[in-house]
Amino acid sequence: MRIIYLITTLLFLTEVSYAQEGCHLKKNEDGIKVYLCETEGSAFKTIKVQFEAEATLIEYAAGLLDVSTYKYWQHNILNPHIIKQINDKEFIYYSEVDTPWPISHRDLIFHLKMDQDSVSQTLFVSLTQLPNYIPEKEGIVRIPKAESLLEVTPIDESRVEVNYVIHVDPGGDVPAFLANMFAAQTPWQTFKNYRERLNSLKNENAYVPFIKNYTARTKSGNALK
Repeated sequence: MRIIYLITTLLFLTEVSYAQEGCHLKKNEDGIKVYLCETEGSAFKTIKVQFEAEATLIEYAAGLLDVSTYKYWQHNILNPHIIKQINDKEFIYYSEVDTPWPISHRDLIFHLKMDQDSVSQTLFVSLTQLPNYIPEKEGIVRIPKAESLLEVTPIDESRVEVNYVIHVDPGGDVPAFLANMFAAQTPWQTFKNYRERLNSLKNENAYVPFIKNYTARTKSGNALK
């Protein structure tokens, strides 16, 4: 099952990469780069984010698994909560997006899967929108399609490199040119908030049973001292 998940994740990343015909750097502040990419078959741009963070793999993963705290760092997110806990690595959660007037609020039902490659120790997190999982709420537009992949690669024992790719169709009557115009701000602010939260909390006692922290090794395979 784990092998199938990792293969599927890598195929998604490859598919997204090949679907993008051109990317340009939209925002580059505080060490966080946000690219907007042309995407075949969609007028809405694919977003790519790259940055580094001071955190262990377990610290980074623990925050992503704690859905109740999303409201403290995910930009414009309201009412995040788990709908179904499938296992330690996988769950379905609900959240609303607080959009500025006159655009109606949106909501999401994301299927989150997390795993770690045993060789590279890279952490993979995939998110897939399930628009029909629960009935729609009156006055809130259900986002019809969203898919993302997060890769967290260890640099050393306390630093990681983060690569994030997401494509969203916001649904409703939002023109693509308007959505694309402001597309970079939300992911930039979200990851800036999360990086600051990781720095302020520094939870050395964080525990995720299926995630191992990076350990530098010599060529012979023995841990460096």
